Amino acid sequence: MAPLIEVRGLEFRYPNGAEALRGVDLDLFPGETLILLGANGSGKTTLLLHLNGLLRAQAGRVTVCGLEVAPSNLAAIRNKVGFVFQDADDQLFMPTVLEDVAYGLLNRGLSAEAARASALDALAEVGLSDLAGRAPYHLSGGEKRRAALAGVLAMLPDILVFDEPTTALDPPAQRNLAALMRQLAPPKIVSTHDAAFARAIGSRAMFFEKGKVAGVGTVEAIIKEFDWEAHLPS
Repeated sequence: MAPLIEVRGLEFRYPNGAEALRGVDLDLFPGETLILLGANGSGKTTLLLHLNGLLRAQAGRVTVCGLEVAPSNLAAIRNKVGFVFQDADDQLFMPTVLEDVAYGLLNRGLSAEAARASALDALAEVGLSDLAGRAPYHLSGGEKRRAALAGVLAMLPDILVFDEPTTALDPPAQRNLAALMRQLAPPKIVSTHDAAFARAIGSRAMFFEKGKVAGVGTVEAIIKEFDWEAHLPS
């Protein structure tokens, strides 16, 4: 089975000299949810930002659905990779939730009627239909996370990427998000610190240390190998 995302020998250093990635290899296969575990600064988010060209590889290569992540392919790749950022407020800026979810569709050239219909479908998928007319700043943390996800799902991506999706969520909101993510059809790459959340959604895990992949295996095996149980949120 060919991977949907293939990363080989990826290296990246920030302008301040910090070496963020040192020869990273990664594959995402159809149907799986790949969990990225590791401490802050271990390279997880830097890797994710390479998957739709927000950062460019300084060495190595990244391909998405057979397309190399390069300037000529970025528009196509960004249609294929839906990115849900750590801070939902980074993705919510319109007066209402419905307008936020429809924003990307309108930019893609859909009519107002078609964008509204697709946005409503996406809000129904994440369980927010009754909040379509609400201002995003009136949402709870969990509702903001789902609204941001709806905006991504409305674009019909082939792959979903989540950066620390449980940040600032209370335990009930974390459980609700895990249940929702298990229902979503696209394959996923999820960076998280939360061992319980990783167990709830993941099919495979990679552990990052100092910009390198230190281990790959089942979620349970990686949690045990690197004693990640201690990193359950308090």
